[in-house]
Amino acid sequence: MISSLPFNITWLTRLLNNPRQESCGVINGVEYTAQIAIPNYRKNIENYFSEILQGNLQNECAQFGVTLNFDHFGLVIKFKKPIELNLYDEELNLPVGLSDIIAKVGPIILKNAYFESSAREYGHRNRFPHLQFHIDRSERQTTRYSLYTRNPFDEEQKHPRTASTLFIANIAANLQALKQNSIDRNSHKGQITSQLLFENESMDTVLGNVVLEQAWNEPEGIGEIAMIDNATVLHASYYRDAAHSGYKIGVRYLAGK
Repeated sequence: MISSLPFNITWLTRLLNNPRQESCGVINGVEYTAQIAIPNYRKNIENYFSEILQGNLQNECAQFGVTLNFDHFGLVIKFKKPIELNLYDEELNLPVGLSDIIAKVGPIILKNAYFESSAREYGHRNRFPHLQFHIDRSERQTTRYSLYTRNPFDEEQKHPRTASTLFIANIAANLQALKQNSIDRNSHKGQITSQLLFENESMDTVLGNVVLEQAWNEPEGIGEIAMIDNATVLHASYYRDAAHSGYKIGVRYLAGK
């Protein structure tokens, strides 16, 4: 049974119209705040890659054969008290509201949320390579959505994680690969499937600008959930301390309606 969530395109449109303001609400008696993670993401990409852009960002998307549907990037929903959610049905389908929002704004991050006990250990656990941006699933696969979890009841995952997960839109990944001469503008077409990016750049100029960071660093015992569409967003790990790669995060693959 999917939880009754008040998140839909109408709700999101109000938030996108004021991307720097928080939106407040209540679900199942628990208050939450919601805000856009990176406002003006499209403009950020244009500014960051201005030296290599040929024409405008739309031209670059056409050149590479990818789309950018995000004027703003990422949605962070934080609950004031712990809340149990069920975000997919028995056939592993996301509700229409969530898949529509992911299509419009990219990653969704939920803080202070967790699954019921029977669903907490579903899927597997994984540790992504440092700055190796990649996709989990191809667009041809039905279950192309990745959902990542930090289980607050697990002896390991209940602690804040020492490594974060990074998210980047397709065109930004393509432009960064072009900037560092990892791909050729004329021969590369489509989404990058795996590429080491930003290895020689200051992450202070990257994070919160063209890359969204999910740090998994809420206090002990706080559950966290993140979800993306692999057709539009790549992800990687970021080890702030190279000696500490963090525990494996929970991973499961879902379909959209």
